[in-house]
Amino acid sequence: MSRSADVPGQGQEARRFGFLGVVALWKDGGEVRLSTRRSKTVMARLLLSPGRLVSVDALVDGLYGEHPVKSARNQVHRGVGELRQQGVFIVERDGSYLLDISTEVIDAWQFRSLTESAKAAAQPRDKVRFLQEALKIWRGPALAGLDSQVFRTAAEEWEERRLTAVQECIGAGLTLGNHNELIPELRRLTSEHPLREHFSWQLMAACYRAGRAGEAIAAYTRLREELADQLGIDPSPELRHLYEQILRQEPVLAEEAPLPRQLPPRPLKIIGRDRELKQVQTVLEHGSRVVAITGASGSGKTTLALEAAHRAAELFPDGHLYSPEPGDVLPGMLRALGDRHVPKRQDEQSGRLRTLLASRRILIVLENVISAAQVRSLLPACRECALIVTSRSSLASLREAIHVTLGGLSVDDAWALLAGSTDAHRLVADPAATRRVIELCDGLPLALDIVAARLAAKPHWSIATLAARLEGRDRILSELHHDDLDIRAALDCGYLALTSEARALLRKIGYYGNQEISAWEVSRLEKISPTEAEWRIEALVDARLLTVSGVGTGGQFTYRCPTMVLAHSRERALTEDPVAELDAAVSRVLAGVESSIGPR
Repeated sequence: MSRSADVPGQGQEARRFGFLGVVALWKDGGEVRLSTRRSKTVMARLLLSPGRLVSVDALVDGLYGEHPVKSARNQVHRGVGELRQQGVFIVERDGSYLLDISTEVIDAWQFRSLTESAKAAAQPRDKVRFLQEALKIWRGPALAGLDSQVFRTAAEEWEERRLTAVQECIGAGLTLGNHNELIPELRRLTSEHPLREHFSWQLMAACYRAGRAGEAIAAYTRLREELADQLGIDPSPELRHLYEQILRQEPVLAEEAPLPRQLPPRPLKIIGRDRELKQVQTVLEHGSRVVAITGASGSGKTTLALEAAHRAAELFPDGHLYSPEPGDVLPGMLRALGDRHVPKRQDEQSGRLRTLLASRRILIVLENVISAAQVRSLLPACRECALIVTSRSSLASLREAIHVTLGGLSVDDAWALLAGSTDAHRLVADPAATRRVIELCDGLPLALDIVAARLAAKPHWSIATLAARLEGRDRILSELHHDDLDIRAALDCGYLALTSEARALLRKIGYYGNQEISAWEVSRLEKISPTEAEWRIEALVDARLLTVSGVGTGGQFTYRCPTMVLAHSRERALTEDPVAELDAAVSRVLAGVESSIGPR
């Protein structure tokens, strides 16, 4: 039997399977009667894991729970045989069974596909259409009639998905203004699920929008009494806020804000960051709240953050917020979440954001953070939400975060990045020049992307031609520019974020021109003590503009200034500082070197 027989519309024996209701099998449009409990149970357990092997022990557990009979394994085999007699394609492998069908013919996965389409729909009308179609698939409680623990747990999970779809369908309907039409359904839902507060919120909103404020207040009063009697708690802050808005008769509920989907497009490619990407994904999937991605300008922080955010997007169905800068972001985020009356004080804005996030699953991506203080006002209080930040600083004081640090790519990964965007034969033709280009770019993905773009735009250039053009420190920044890709602009951002004292030191280092530098040399450049020099150098290390390269004599650290940072700093020095002052600073270092060597 071919698998095409299990896909609707293909073959003579098109089959469909279902467990959103009683377990069912349909063949050629008609339902096939499964005559025994064991065949229904075996099929149900296999349907929960389509395309995957299910052990006989797991099937026994589904059939008998904690009290299997002596013939339990035989009963499982008989159930499999009964299903095969109905033409169900079940594969046996290593003592386990696999239901070899496409998920497209299982009602639960059809339901899930439609709800995913609803999440992606831009218009409320389309969202309602997808969700209504999804909800029509249900024929009753999931896995009805099956009572072992595995089925009870699965039934609860699918019922939660159904209720979430109902909530989202009603929310989209309220956006369309269907207030009066939705009130009867919401009354039934609040009666059936009195502790599910979002239905009460929607009922209050619908009544209020329909001009029935008294009924909205009555709905709130019923919920408050129910929660107090059964759980001894008050309604959620979101519900209390709505109640207060209704009492004040504020016209803030004219429409329900659409779910924010603010993430920029997904990166076309990401190379050499598999370990870091897996680390971020693991953090987001296991409920940690904050990820801090740090690294030098051009190291690919944005690419990693956006790729990780897009991969985890389904974990945050209530929306994705994004800001490229950490400035005054709170008001915009509050408005994106539907808050029309943004508080004026920042602490109140931060509190309001936490209130709105408390009942939702939302991902926030904030880029180019300078300090931990810029992050703290956005920290979600609940683990259902997550925050990804990028920064050139270490953000070491942000103890709430899982830290992911990016450096330059390895030679192999950098080569792969170039080969993916330009003719690989040009790289192979002169491997020494290719490695030199990678070295001059410090392995930074942004610089390598620019190199690849320039080679693509200049098919008559060899890799050696470009390597030669990058060699000059006074022209490397100009060479690393193509269309909207500009290494100088990226370095400007890091430079301007420094204190005036740190900028002044960096300019002198750039003019001095040595990539390797010590605290002693800095003390001479700045006319300060070696101890003070170390403090100033460490500020540049924290900003990812210098790296520790080794330990010199006396246990003192030595530092390295990357090629492009050195060129950028020299360019800034020639623009901002008198040459006489720069020459004097360099002369102090050289004089100190000569005196330490002594007369020959």
